[in-house]
Amino acid sequence: MTSAMPDRGQGSTDLLRSSITFFHIVFMVTAAAAPLVVVSAYIPISLSVGAGMSTALTYAATTLILLIFTVGFAQMAKRITSAGAFYTFTTHGLGRPMGLAVGFTIMAAYSMISPAIAGGFGFYTAKLLDTHFGLQVAWYWCSIAALAVMFVISFYRITYGASILSFLLAVEVLIIFVVCLFAVGSGGASGQMPSLFDPAQWSVAPAVGIGFFLAFWSWIGFETTAIYGEETMDPKRSVPRATYIAVLTLGLFYTFAAYSGIVGFGNDATEKAGTLIDQYYFELADIYTIHAVRVVMDFLVVTSFFACSFAFHNNATRYLYSLGRDGILPKSLGQTHKAHKSPYLAAAVQACIAIFTVALFAIAGADPLLHLGTWLPIFCTLAVIVVQFIVSLAVIGYFNRIGRQGTFDWWKTLLAPVLGAIAQAIVVWLLLQNITFLAGSENLVVKLIPLYVAVIAASGFGYALWLRSSNRKRYDMIGQLHDEELEELFVDEMYVAEGRNPN
Repeated sequence: MTSAMPDRGQGSTDLLRSSITFFHIVFMVTAAAAPLVVVSAYIPISLSVGAGMSTALTYAATTLILLIFTVGFAQMAKRITSAGAFYTFTTHGLGRPMGLAVGFTIMAAYSMISPAIAGGFGFYTAKLLDTHFGLQVAWYWCSIAALAVMFVISFYRITYGASILSFLLAVEVLIIFVVCLFAVGSGGASGQMPSLFDPAQWSVAPAVGIGFFLAFWSWIGFETTAIYGEETMDPKRSVPRATYIAVLTLGLFYTFAAYSGIVGFGNDATEKAGTLIDQYYFELADIYTIHAVRVVMDFLVVTSFFACSFAFHNNATRYLYSLGRDGILPKSLGQTHKAHKSPYLAAAVQACIAIFTVALFAIAGADPLLHLGTWLPIFCTLAVIVVQFIVSLAVIGYFNRIGRQGTFDWWKTLLAPVLGAIAQAIVVWLLLQNITFLAGSENLVVKLIPLYVAVIAASGFGYALWLRSSNRKRYDMIGQLHDEELEELFVDEMYVAEGRNPN
C-alpha cells in the first residue's frame, strides 16, 4: 500500500464533497469533546480544586456563553464554507493579516491537542493492559501506536473515521447516562440538591477561574462543524444546525453529569473528588450500578481518549491542508488523495508532529497526564479562547462591511458577538490568573505559555504583512474560498476593504 500511495494521491486538491451527513458532523464534534474523558477527569478536578459545588452551574454558564458565541459563528458559517473555518472567517471579517494570525494560532493549538490527548490514551491503555491482561507496556508506545493508527484511518475517506467515532461515542454516552441516571434516580447520598445552581456557590468555590477553564476545555473543537463544511451535504444549513445542537446537547449532558456526580456523593462530593480524582465516576458506577458497568468504563475511557485525539488529528490536518492549498504553507500539504479525496499528506505531517511531541515528553521523563496532558491543554485552550474572541470581532467586522437588515440581524451579528467577545475575554483573564496553579508548576515553560500564543499569532500576522509587500499574489490567496461563484464576490470585497482596485 505504501508504494502505491504517492501515485494514486497526486493531482488533486479537492476534498470529497457531500460525503458527510448532518449526523456525522454532530457525532464528530461530540467525539472531539470526549464526554467520558470530561466526566472521568475534568469534572472531578473542577469539583476538587476549581468550581467546587458550583461545577454544574459553571458548565451551565459555559453552555450559555458558547451558545451566544455560536449565534455569530453560525451566521458566518451560512455564508462562508471552508475547511479553514476560524482562519477563513477571520480573514473575511478582519483582513488577511489577522486571518493568518488566527490560522497559525488555531493550527498550532489543534496540532498539539492530538498528542496531549494521546498521552492520556497511552496512560489509560497501559493501565488497562496491566490490570486486565497482565501486560506491561510503556505509555508512550501505546500513544505512538495510536497516532500511527489515526494516520492510517485518516488516509481513507472521512466517512470511515466518522463511522468509528459515531459508534464509540454512542456507547460511552449511554454508559455515562446510565450511571448518572441511577445516581440521581436513587436520591444520591443526601437527596436532590437544587442549591447547586445558586450563583452564590461561586463565591465559595476554591477557584472559579479553574472551573471555567476546565469547562471551556470540555468543548474545545466544536468548530469542527465548520471545518468539515466543504465535505458536508448542504453545509449552509447543516453546519449552523449541527453547531447549535452540539453545543446545547454537550452543555445539557455535562451539566447533568456534574449535578449527578455531586448528588451521588452528596455533601462529601468535593472531598471524594480530591481523593478519588480519575476514579470518581468509576466509584459511582460501583455504588449505583453493577460492577460490570465499571469494567466496561475501564475500556471505554481508552476508546474515548482515542476518539478525542483522532478528532483533533483530523481538525489539525484540515488546517494544514487549508493553509497548504492557499499556498501559505508548502503546496504539497494541500494535495488530496486521488481516490479517497483525503488530505493524506497533511495527515502524515500532523501524525509526525504528534509522534515527535509524545517522544519528546517521553525522553524528558514527563508524566503523560500531569505534563503532556496538562501543560499542552493549557496552551491549546488559551489559544482557542483567544481565537474565539477574535472570531467574535470578525463577525462584527464582516457584517459591518456587507450590511445588516432588520433588528434580528443586529442581534445575531452585532450584539451576540459583542457579548461573546466580552465573555471570552473574561475567561482568558481568569485562565491567565490561574495558569501556574492549573499546571501544578512554577516552571518557566508554563509561565511563558501566554508568550507562545502571542509569538505564534504575531508570526502569522507578520508573515502576511511580508507577503503583502513582497508577493502580492500569494498574499491574495490567504483565506480564499474554493467556490468559484463565492470566491469572485469575496475577492472583490477584500480588495475594496483594502482600498485596492479589484480590476
